[in-house]
Amino acid sequence: MEVLCIDLRMDGGKMNCWKTINLSKDVGSHRMIFISMLTMVFVFILTYLPINLLLPKDHLNDEHFLLFVLLLISMIPIHKLLHAFPLILSGCRVSLKIKCYYMLPILQIRTCHGINKRTMILSLLSPFLICTSVFLFCSPYFPAYVHYLCIALAFQIGLCVPDFIFIKHIISAPKTCFIEEFEDGYEVLVEK
Repeated sequence: MEVLCIDLRMDGGKMNCWKTINLSKDVGSHRMIFISMLTMVFVFILTYLPINLLLPKDHLNDEHFLLFVLLLISMIPIHKLLHAFPLILSGCRVSLKIKCYYMLPILQIRTCHGINKRTMILSLLSPFLICTSVFLFCSPYFPAYVHYLCIALAFQIGLCVPDFIFIKHIISAPKTCFIEEFEDGYEVLVEK
């Protein structure tokens, strides 16, 4: 592992790279997609069956399917924006860019400096906590659309799988570390 010194603090202190995290190298893109899809199926089964048993026997409604598809498509940028929300609240400067990837607009979020460990974990967990709460809260109020809500919940948790893997990597980092983004992944920086 290459040690990299980066000037991060305002008083000129140096930081050393404690660990480099690149999920596509560490886990692999295909494996990550497989784990995400398996998680989606597992979460759908675990949520739909109990909710279907607990809620009254209303007929499931398949109206508004286009709105459901739009919800699924919009969940990816919403997921990204929910990552930025705790960073903005903590005072970090965040840059948002829209890039086209095979004619699909992709939202890219970058921070302008290193983020402390607690803020990074909160940022990674925020889409999971907020979206899961919203979908589970809406289930009793819209029993005819509970199947849509369970599919959306499963999709959202599947999107969170890389976040959970990243949290697993940084949870063992020193308490006072900073996480900084670079082109291929993240660096966990500790004070020299």
